[in-house]
Amino acid sequence: MRVILSMMFCLACTAARAESLFTFSNMPGLHGVGVRVVKQYDRTRTFTLQQGMLASVFSKQENRGRPIQTVIWYPAEKGGQGVRYDDYLQLVGWETDPERSPKERARTVDAWLQMVTEGKRRKQVESERRRRMWAVRDAVPKAGKYPVVIYAPSINNTTFENADIAEFLASHGYIVIAAPTIGETSRWIKKDLKHAELQVDDIRFLIDYARTLPQADMTRVAVAGFSWGGLSNVLAAAKDERIKALVCMDGAVRYFNSIVTQAKYAVPEKLRTPLLFLAQTPASMEENIRYKEDMSGSFMSRMSNADVYLLTMYPMEHVHFGSAYIRLDDPAEYKEYTPEEVSFAYSLGARYILNFLNGYLKNDGAGLAYLANRPVANGAAPHSMKMEYMPRQGKR
Repeated sequence: MRVILSMMFCLACTAARAESLFTFSNMPGLHGVGVRVVKQYDRTRTFTLQQGMLASVFSKQENRGRPIQTVIWYPAEKGGQGVRYDDYLQLVGWETDPERSPKERARTVDAWLQMVTEGKRRKQVESERRRRMWAVRDAVPKAGKYPVVIYAPSINNTTFENADIAEFLASHGYIVIAAPTIGETSRWIKKDLKHAELQVDDIRFLIDYARTLPQADMTRVAVAGFSWGGLSNVLAAAKDERIKALVCMDGAVRYFNSIVTQAKYAVPEKLRTPLLFLAQTPASMEENIRYKEDMSGSFMSRMSNADVYLLTMYPMEHVHFGSAYIRLDDPAEYKEYTPEEVSFAYSLGARYILNFLNGYLKNDGAGLAYLANRPVANGAAPHSMKMEYMPRQGKR
């Protein structure tokens, strides 16, 4: 009887996994993971929400300052039940207005899911909403001081788009803090320098906030960013010497050189902050021409006074650098690589991020040695990844 029940349990688990496109294959570190959400405003800036896209689900508000929905993942004592993924989805409901009613929040979440999935894949979405995560809400913080990683999301996106990496880093002794990417007077931003600098100021606000956390070691601060956030974090580092390391997950600093060059303070030769750049599979020349990609220059190649690591990940399309999008993706979009291969590449990318941060924030020789390995020695499938190392001047 026990054998039959065990087989039924395994079959149920297999069916549950089959409904998801995403599997995070990394094991947690030594620490438990806590998550806390803080409602706060940057009173030095204004924000009055105007009507626009999805206007029917956004309530108007008086100006209280710029809302900064702040999510903190941190090393915690072990124990307790992890949040469901739906707890992260609920954050969408009040990104621009913490005072929104429960009914308005629910409508906003539903509208966001409708937009992301085009109203399809209901079974897949419901399965993801039920999945348990590592983080325990308001868990007891672990004693000690830990490096801080500010996470900058992609354009118009959420605090939790890479919750899996945030939880992974917290389990290995990092505090990760994120806020959504929002515009000046609406949920939406534009692809220009002004809106990039909005996120720059959000990053610096979160660094200031981190100083209030007893666990935070403010001598060891990094900023990670995906896509648009991987442009804003580079601009932030050019302005803020507190930032000691940068991670760009297919960062827009590579694709919007004309915007970066408008920021006269962001001189690549003067930037001394080490950078890890995780890159999508290269586009063909025909694709670059078709989509009018900005090929006017390379910020990274001019960073002559900083160590730069460029990891090209052939299974990864741009959207795959956000685990939220893998979870809610359309299975029909997978062609050359399978969801399992993409999930594994994402998980391996998380290990690269951890080892890079260990190397540059914790002075860990093993982390630097990991970066120096051929990707296949770190578990990558043969010919699936390529690492290029561009050392700072004097190290060549």
